[in-house]
Amino acid sequence: MTPRLILVGLVALAAAGCGGGGEAGKEDADRKLGPEAQKALDELDAAAAPADPAAAVAELLSERARALEAADGRSLTATATGTQRALDRRSARRAKRLAIKRIRFVPEAVETSGDRARVTVTMSYRVRGMSRPFVTGRRIVARKLAAGWRVTRDSPRSEPLPWEVAAFEATREPHVVLLTAPRVDAAPLRAGLAEAYRQIQRDLPARDLPRSVLVIAARDAAQTERLAGPIAKGVVALANVRVDFGSAPALRVERVLAQRMIVVDSLWSTLSPVERQSTLVHEMTHTALNADTSGRTPPWLVEGVAMYVSGDDRSEEARLRATGLGPTMNLRQLCQPDSIFRMGARDQGAAYAASSAAAEQIVARRGSKALFRLYDAFNDPAIRGRTCAATTDRAMRRTVDMSLAELEAAISGG
Repeated sequence: MTPRLILVGLVALAAAGCGGGGEAGKEDADRKLGPEAQKALDELDAAAAPADPAAAVAELLSERARALEAADGRSLTATATGTQRALDRRSARRAKRLAIKRIRFVPEAVETSGDRARVTVTMSYRVRGMSRPFVTGRRIVARKLAAGWRVTRDSPRSEPLPWEVAAFEATREPHVVLLTAPRVDAAPLRAGLAEAYRQIQRDLPARDLPRSVLVIAARDAAQTERLAGPIAKGVVALANVRVDFGSAPALRVERVLAQRMIVVDSLWSTLSPVERQSTLVHEMTHTALNADTSGRTPPWLVEGVAMYVSGDDRSEEARLRATGLGPTMNLRQLCQPDSIFRMGARDQGAAYAASSAAAEQIVARRGSKALFRLYDAFNDPAIRGRTCAATTDRAMRRTVDMSLAELEAAISGG
């Protein structure tokens, strides 16, 4: 018997009981319902009860994820209301070009007040051809309408999704997925990036390299800043990576949240062919090594390794600076993770020259394997010092049999 038929029977039973009185009526009132009838009433009560807002919003987000993954604009807009619907139509159209897969919205915090809800969400997704997911934060505002909960605003907590910035086109080469903005020529980038991956594959053979590297070719600096936040003037390319670090002292990378390169095409396209390729190899080295880069690795070593792999040797520049022909930079000044990026352009030139010279000196005296042993040493919790310079000195003594002071003297030709 279906619940509807059970309900009809219950109504008939109640009507019959209402016409009687006395002991017979009392017996009817005291009589217990059968299990099927009781189950039907329980289901009706559950349907009539107000739904848990958090559960309803979570289901709404699941519907949005399925619709976006299918690039189904109609289904996606059905989960929204107001101006968000137009944004959803655009997102579905653009995401279809990129083949976005495995989209998930996980509510981390849900605040409800009447018919309004504010949700902090962790979103994950993959671009076809990539093995590693991208994880990012979203802020979602929803409203309860007669038809149910609907999203009124879906916005990034920090950086927007690529398809929210521009109508990128995806092309794929072995080990590279390239997203190009409108009016960007993909051909020279595709060839250069494929060669850059082959080079790091050759020069970093012992590394667990990403199966594919995602590269976004932004039209200009303004578009790049929309994707990644503020960047220094004149930046041609960058490794745009976000990670979760473990505990001190090692500060190992525990989880890679996002791993991609961004190329500023308006600047990159003006470089010479040699400079173009060196830039791509440099930033791809950063991208590939990121999972191995401790939060305490000194920036002179991070940059020095990328410059060494890309063939950007500035040892002679560092030596000439040391003779008084320009500002110099001590490696101890390049110890904190963001020390290079806090500098002005004039001091950054000295910092990069010192970083390159340091890496070249280590390779010349101890070999390239020693350079990478030093790089990995900062993931060792047994190596620690009272200051970052002391930690670096201990790591160097253990892996390359040199002190920090000896390396600084070698850079200046001493």
